[in-house]
Amino acid sequence: MLTTLRTAPGLVPVGQDFPYRSWSRCVEEYGLEPGRCGALPLVGHREINVAREALEDKLIFAYEEIDFLYSIVGRIGYCVTLTNAEGVTVAERADRSSRYYSDTERPGSVWSERHAGTNGVGTCLRDATVTSVYQDEHFFEDFIEMSCAAMPLFAPDGALWAALNITVRNPKLQRETHAIALEVVRKSAERLSEAIFRRTYANRTVLKLWKPDGQPCLLAVDADHAVVGADAAARQLLSLPKTDFSPFSLWRLFARDPSAIKDRSGPSLPLELIRLDGSPLRGYAYGPLREPAPTTPRTRPTPAPAPEAAEAAPVTLDQWAGTEPRLKRNVDILRRLSRTGLPILVLGETGVGKDTLARAYHTESPRAAQPFVALNCAAMPETLIESELFGYAGGAFTGARKEGSAGRFVQAHGGTLFLDEIGDMPLHLQTRLLRVLESGEVAPLGSGKIQRVDVQVIAATNQKLEQRIAQGAFRADLYYRLAGVVINVPSLRERADKEAVIDDCIARTAGRLGIRVSPAARRILLQHCWPGNLRELYLVVSRATSLAEGKMIESHDLLLAPSVMPVEAPLAAAPLTDAGERRPAGMRARVDEAERAAILDNIEACRGDIAAAARNLGMSRATLYRRLKAHGITRRG
Repeated sequence: MLTTLRTAPGLVPVGQDFPYRSWSRCVEEYGLEPGRCGALPLVGHREINVAREALEDKLIFAYEEIDFLYSIVGRIGYCVTLTNAEGVTVAERADRSSRYYSDTERPGSVWSERHAGTNGVGTCLRDATVTSVYQDEHFFEDFIEMSCAAMPLFAPDGALWAALNITVRNPKLQRETHAIALEVVRKSAERLSEAIFRRTYANRTVLKLWKPDGQPCLLAVDADHAVVGADAAARQLLSLPKTDFSPFSLWRLFARDPSAIKDRSGPSLPLELIRLDGSPLRGYAYGPLREPAPTTPRTRPTPAPAPEAAEAAPVTLDQWAGTEPRLKRNVDILRRLSRTGLPILVLGETGVGKDTLARAYHTESPRAAQPFVALNCAAMPETLIESELFGYAGGAFTGARKEGSAGRFVQAHGGTLFLDEIGDMPLHLQTRLLRVLESGEVAPLGSGKIQRVDVQVIAATNQKLEQRIAQGAFRADLYYRLAGVVINVPSLRERADKEAVIDDCIARTAGRLGIRVSPAARRILLQHCWPGNLRELYLVVSRATSLAEGKMIESHDLLLAPSVMPVEAPLAAAPLTDAGERRPAGMRARVDEAERAAILDNIEACRGDIAAAARNLGMSRATLYRRLKAHGITRRG
């Protein structure tokens, strides 16, 4: 039967269960043929690093779970991969010398169903459900020796953010063995999702309840018994919105029993809640990992939190600015111009909080009640940016949804559109973006219908746009159209309130858990150059909080190399106003030489493991890759 379906795709029985539903899509939507498998799309190092940076806070938890999962399934030949929501492989754990390994699993490979046919990752992401593809259940004949199993990973807000997958190329693999491996992946995905959820709602009570099928679901409840968060499983079980929702009383879902979840100071306590239909849900209640944040006095603005700071109340412009004079001046300018609708261009290094500024500005602007919509122009494959930004009509291209897509401009109508990493937008799309900004009109792909949009545009980049313009990679007229207001965000090492920012970070992460930082460790934090800025700072302190023994973070818990000296990041935006001081050429050369030596020493000490070297240096792997390129260091092997 399978052979018949592959040689005569028109016979695929539409509407039947897996794998036929997926096979039908391969034939009817994507126009694929079972015997003609082209090369899988493969993105480059820059795209991989950008994709990793977008997931960096989640990757902290994911890497540990990937290693644990591989320690089990790797023994029978499986490799473990993590892909983002677009199917781009961002992490891999495998024995590449194994006869069961397939090099199509390498980081950068794109396992979308549109390109790879029925497969674990692509079909999992398309259907947003657990997916096991055993050998000839694959659509393409090229993959019938492979077996894979993938679990969708949902963020605490219900959005699909990744797929955790195992793959083996072993034609002799027993189906029963693969079914057992699938259950191991399921448990890993559940642990990973729970760790991220509990971290997000660390200052709330988390209820872990079991569905009738044995799958856990999670709710976050505040001190007033209001539901403030729910994972994807809970949203499905309790018929909650799939996206953001306003807090509501827990007793709208269950029979009122406040005593069931009070006094939850212990790590976990048994729990039983009765649904309104009389059916019980049993589980555990976990008390807050840390106390809710104290109210911040109005007379002392709080330094800016990390861009990924979780579960906190929306950051205000004053909190974002802290006591840094340049940022306070920028905030004053933004407030005075908030009703003009002028586009805003935010320049600064990776991790300085450009996205946090955009959200804070929107929250305090006259458009606060309308949508805030974001698009990362570097994290998305070039082929998808146009359709995501401008929308498309149903059937506009192979793989398009039948109902079409409104696009980010239309979604943001009346509100704010944040275009992150605008400096990486492909040149041919810059032309179309310019037309939309000038005319205020959007025409979706494949549709002649023009729609007027009213959008506050905020663009951000860590690129030196003057250089990009000189190289012909960025349109000068688009720059001037975006630069209604230019905001230069200094790096953490340049901030006048650097010490206050670091102390606030310690208080927000370690302090809430009753963990202190030793004087020696604090000195290292103050002296470090922070090439990853606020993002790196929060990751380092959070990591040290987990590594600390007892209630004190010591120097060795920071995993920072003290030899790394302050540098001028090559991708930092050059200020268009207040140029600031520049290091003498001789000093810059000595700094570069010291940094290059530190990088090489760490890579050698880690035996070429870039991830480990990046951790030792206290920077993200994406930042380390950029520094390698800047120093002309080429990896071997």
